[in-house]
Amino acid sequence: MRLKLEISVWTAHLNHLIYSYFYYCKMEKLKIDICLNTNVVHNGGVLIYDNSSIFFDYSDDTIFIDNPLNYDYYFKRSLVVSKKEANIFPLNFNVPLSYKCHSLLINLNIETLLFKPNREQIIKAIDKWAFFVKSSHGVTDIRNYPKKNKDNGGKIIFQTRLWNPDNHPDKEEKERRKLQNEFRINACRIIKNNFKNSSVGLITDNLSKNIAPDLILNSSETKKGNYFKLLNNFDIGIADDGLKDTPGWKIGEYLLFGKAVISTPLSVEIDGFEEHINYEKLSSRNSYEELPEKINILLKDKRYLELGENNLNWSLEYLHPKNYINRILNLIENKQLIH
Repeated sequence: MRLKLEISVWTAHLNHLIYSYFYYCKMEKLKIDICLNTNVVHNGGVLIYDNSSIFFDYSDDTIFIDNPLNYDYYFKRSLVVSKKEANIFPLNFNVPLSYKCHSLLINLNIETLLFKPNREQIIKAIDKWAFFVKSSHGVTDIRNYPKKNKDNGGKIIFQTRLWNPDNHPDKEEKERRKLQNEFRINACRIIKNNFKNSSVGLITDNLSKNIAPDLILNSSETKKGNYFKLLNNFDIGIADDGLKDTPGWKIGEYLLFGKAVISTPLSVEIDGFEEHINYEKLSSRNSYEELPEKINILLKDKRYLELGENNLNWSLEYLHPKNYINRILNLIENKQLIH
């Protein structure tokens, strides 16, 4: 089997793909072949599988970053239902995970290791204990994610951030960020006021300190490693759309940790992810007033444990590196058999 991964630059958005590819090759005892190709679009990757080309689009936006007709198969994060066609498939949620970072680096070629734009992700891979990289976009080894659920008594978590509308030139995006910030601030306040068994608040920056100083989180809590340790002690995660009204990384993290989820409506295609089975849905992008009702639905008879178990199983099938590449290759093989 020939399996080569091509990227133009290693970005945080590609960690899920790169480490899943590495995991698959190690499990199948295949040669690790990750190479630079300047023709690959930023935040995209091309997997060469025998004679087939598979494009991975990790853009936050619903717009395609490349032409699907250029590839045999096109997998897109943030895929709207109306854009799903014969060779286009949803990539589901994106998670900034890792797997045996140092071992991956040993298997990279010199060109990829020394390519200057890759420096940030190379340092993150080396910097296991986050001594140098303090970004909240750190990566956690998949081996450190929980293998089973535990009952924390129905504790609720929503640690989030604001996006400054003034930092974006597009008028539509400015309004989207205002709406997003309004939801996040009010969601934190309404949960904080109604549920003592919760941890909610905002990552500190100038905007959050200015408009919601009552919700500022301790900076040590929000560091990625500390946040993941904290997350393991909660049962219900609140999520909302991120940039461009598409799901952010937070919801995928909840699923890998086996948390029940309450989310604003999902506007993109997600394989096998169902309301009342995997998550409870708010009626609109800004209906934070519904949160107490939805939380109480999950607290009744500890229903959060059922959804949490469903999500741990779902994440194993769709997000975990153990199945991430394998599922896609199986899908392609089945498509080829049909044709």
